[in-house]
Amino acid sequence: MIREVLLFNPPAPDGRGYTREGRCTQEAGVWGTQWPPLTLATAAALLRRDGHRVTVRDYAAVGAGLGKLAADLRTKRPDVAIWGTGTPTIASDLAIARTVRREVPRALTGVMGTHVTVLPDEALNEPALDVVIRGEPEGVILELCRSGRPLAEVAGISRRDMGGAVCHNPDAIPLAPEEIPAPDWDGIDLDAYRLPLKGRRFLMVAPVRGCPWRCSFCTAPLYYGSRLRFRPVEAVADEMAGNADRFGIREFFFWADTFTADRRYVQTLCREIVKSGLRVAWACNGRVDTVDRETLLLMKEAGLWMISFGLESGNDAILAASGKGINAAQSREAVELAHDLGIRVAGHFIFGLPGESEATMGETLSLALSLPLDIAQFYAAAPFPGTALYREALDQGWMKGWTPGCPASQGRAVMALPGLSAERVDAFRRHAFRRFYLRPRAAARLFSMAEMGALKGLMPALGRVTSWMQ
Repeated sequence: MIREVLLFNPPAPDGRGYTREGRCTQEAGVWGTQWPPLTLATAAALLRRDGHRVTVRDYAAVGAGLGKLAADLRTKRPDVAIWGTGTPTIASDLAIARTVRREVPRALTGVMGTHVTVLPDEALNEPALDVVIRGEPEGVILELCRSGRPLAEVAGISRRDMGGAVCHNPDAIPLAPEEIPAPDWDGIDLDAYRLPLKGRRFLMVAPVRGCPWRCSFCTAPLYYGSRLRFRPVEAVADEMAGNADRFGIREFFFWADTFTADRRYVQTLCREIVKSGLRVAWACNGRVDTVDRETLLLMKEAGLWMISFGLESGNDAILAASGKGINAAQSREAVELAHDLGIRVAGHFIFGLPGESEATMGETLSLALSLPLDIAQFYAAAPFPGTALYREALDQGWMKGWTPGCPASQGRAVMALPGLSAERVDAFRRHAFRRFYLRPRAAARLFSMAEMGALKGLMPALGRVTSWMQ
């Protein structure tokens, strides 16, 4: 049976860009970076291969609201409508089901994301929502669309039975690496995705799925699981070459929970890119304890220009308590090594993890200021549902003011730790941004990365940063 399918990233409540992609559910940010909807495009590739008619929309990326969604629903009349969700926007994301139901009463409505994976019962309190897709979504979406079977027989979903009670089907088996197709970007406005500072169009490439680490604050295993799955390196290189030929895009972000988790795979992929003669530039994330000089040099030869490290804290006790498995000395060694090799480095820090105090926040800021970082991001510890941090925060009563309508976000502290209020964490985050970016050295690094065509967008971005710091 051929289905008409609408897959979309819903409008953000405030009209700003918003990314809902696996463990990363966040506002596009002060630098205006909106990530391409990788999961939606990958699901579209599977569905189109199966013969279905698929429309993919990223309403948040282009600033479109509910009116545009309603118009698309009236035009496309989908049999199936599925969209992404995120913890910070969960209330409005679930309410989207009412718009779909009003415009296309017969459509099957479904949501995906880490939040609803953990709290499907809460999501199904929305009467207009039919199914919750738990965990890795693409294979489940394919089964929902291709199967003439009852919903009770589709693995990986939660739904209601005939009596209205919520039921949870068995978990779905994740896709095998060779089954994961290259994303199909047809119908998506790729001009909406621009690298900060460079201003160039870019796309996401996902070589690796899964994360074996158990950081207390991270939702990564909820989406792709804990077992590493590596796509064939030839398929990854072919995907990049295809995007370069078809769309003229040669800038990529390697999307993975931890791209550098397996050095042998990273080296093999980089050698394949070099061998293929691809002229591309890419960025990725990594752990400070999984990189070395040989690997970084090979990555740079293959096109790496920036690597992001989750440094989190400058206090080793906090790092240990969060399950991060690194220490501040390793952070320093990795950042300085990458910098010395001519690779740009971004550092990500979290304020407000358990054990935090005024003194430990100061240690983290001191580490950030002492490292040769090109970009630093300072987040509030977010107790996302499904994480160990969420369970601890509930047990300890740190989220007394938390409600589903005022959920966790990395942009605003919601936990009141012993001796450290949420307000104080937010104030220190603003202080950290000021201290880091108002230094002449930091400003010089930003301008050195900005290309001439993007300079006109740099000053408004800096203005937004400065305004937020006040």
